[in-house]
Order: sequence, then C-alpha cells, then structure tokens
Amino acid sequence: METTFRETVVKYRDIVESIEFFEIAEEEHISKLKAKLRLYDGTILWVREVCIKEAIEAYSYYWLRPDETVIIRWDNAPHHKEISSFPHHKHIGSEVELSQEKSLQEVLSFIKNFLG
Repeated sequence: METTFRETVVKYRDIVESIEFFEIAEEEHISKLKAKLRLYDGTILWVREVCIKEAIEAYSYYWLRPDETVIIRWDNAPHHKEISSFPHHKHIGSEVELSQEKSLQEVLSFIKNFLG
C-alpha cells in the first residue's frame, strides 16, 4: 500500500509539491492510509484509503482550496443510491454527481487535467 501510494505521488510530481502528512496502519490483511498532499497551486488533497487484501474497500479524497474550503470530494460511502456510479460519487458544492474517479491515481489525473 505504501509503495503504491509513493509510486503514484512520484508519477504526479508535476502537480504534487509535497507530502505534508502520511500515516499508515496495518493489521493482518487490513491497511489504513491517511495522507495530506500539497499541490503546486497551493491546494491540498487529503487522502484516506482502507484496503483489505490490497484492494481498496473504502476511500475519500478531499480537494481543498488554501483556505480549506472544499473544491471537490470523492468517496464511496454507501449513500446516494440514485447515482448511476453508486457507491462511487463526488460532491461539487452542494451537488452530488457520479464519479469515474475511484483511486488516488484517477483523482490526481482528474486534478491535473482540471488545472491544465
């Protein structure tokens, strides 16, 4: 899990300025990762992943402005059953939308494309 995380961050080093916080907890087949990434434009991406046998079971990614207001947050909490990508969805302002982004790599790719 840690290796995959670091490989992904290195792959997106053109937009990831630094890892400001990193914590991983592992027990048997369960890994929990929390990280705070500072992006080159001053925004922040909070990462939370829970993996069971190396497969992501739960995640949330919060992309924040420098004042810590939310730009977009992605997660797979099992609510919003009306979304066709259930349980995967993203929150943009007060709107809930379907989400194609289901991993850190996909979220960083989205952000990179968004920032141009």
